[in-house]
Amino acid sequence: MATPLTNYTVEMEHTGLSGWISYRESMLTLRFSYERMLTSIYVFVPGNEQWPAYCRSAGAKTATLRRTEIIQRIATELRNQQAPSMVQINDFGIEVVF
Repeated sequence: MATPLTNYTVEMEHTGLSGWISYRESMLTLRFSYERMLTSIYVFVPGNEQWPAYCRSAGAKTATLRRTEIIQRIATELRNQQAPSMVQINDFGIEVVF
């Protein structure tokens, strides 16, 4: 049986060259803005210090201690959906290079 920690989706909402990445579990949703560039997509993610406040404001307190896990999941899904040659994660986001 899938649990909220194993059952999740990652969806892109396009609005031209930018948009939103929605990460959803059964009891929470987190949204991150992204920008599409010529050879990549950059997803903006709150840094370690901002993450707890972001989760509280999004009504997702259960995600407060799971930043790394959630970012890894988003990066993996974007790799699968966009067929990039490389995915890089840094302190403030995810870069998907084509």
